[in-house]
Amino acid sequence: MRKHMSTVWLELLGAEVRWYDAGGVRTRCIEAGEGPALILLHGVGGHAEAFARNVVPLARRFRVMAIDYLGFGLTDKPAQPADRDAYVAHLVALMDAAGVDQAHLAGESLGGWISMWTALLHPDRVDRLISVCGARLEVETDDASRQHVRDGLAELRQLTKAFVAAPSRDAVRRRMEWLFHDPQASLTEELVDIRWRLYQETEAARVLADASQRTSDLPAGETNGLTPVELGKIQQPTLMLWTSDNPTTTAATARRAAQHIPDCRFELMERCGHWPQWEDPATFNRIVTDFLASP
Repeated sequence: MRKHMSTVWLELLGAEVRWYDAGGVRTRCIEAGEGPALILLHGVGGHAEAFARNVVPLARRFRVMAIDYLGFGLTDKPAQPADRDAYVAHLVALMDAAGVDQAHLAGESLGGWISMWTALLHPDRVDRLISVCGARLEVETDDASRQHVRDGLAELRQLTKAFVAAPSRDAVRRRMEWLFHDPQASLTEELVDIRWRLYQETEAARVLADASQRTSDLPAGETNGLTPVELGKIQQPTLMLWTSDNPTTTAATARRAAQHIPDCRFELMERCGHWPQWEDPATFNRIVTDFLASP
């Protein structure tokens, strides 16, 4: 008997691809469901399929929108490297185009950083906030945690540089393996193929290199990390959803960051790396639904 294998196509049955003009940026969105809007934002180098295992299950309660944000996937590429304000403006323009006055935001990695800054700069547009192994938490932490994030980002930069210098499917695979606690169990050939195809889009390699650089080495004078002061200004109920094996910011650092947010809870997913939504979707979907449905 042939072994059953789930595919992105099967996971997304019931969803549809929609295109929006987000302030002049043609933006791809995988969408399903009705009810309160929940926008899912991927990380650096990602795309909407990062949430293939979450869109339809979460759509039982929400209007779920997994987007390719500015420069990634099949969304238009910017002429210049995007910064914080460009990412936030793109997200708000997408909400306007989709007729969404207010949404829950759930962002993974760089998507978590974008989500938090959107909540800070446009608090009226964000209902609840979820940061999934979110980037650029600039809080006091221990030496081991600081070294862990330095090592993790250095490895990611090296993998990105290797792909940009010599693009190949194998280079895509090596970069994607970095995302997972157990790549052999979690990384499918289909997922590698999808990303390899998307990385062959015009200007994709340039955008990836630009965005990866900005995760750690910001231009002089540009300060947009999430410091205790900024975290303390977040008004929305917030969930810091972390993992035991995140290759960048440790759970210990994320717990400290959560203490600075007035209304924040912390959840830890075990045996997951940077992509808990893919590695353990049942647990991820339950935690997200419970948080968004809580009083």
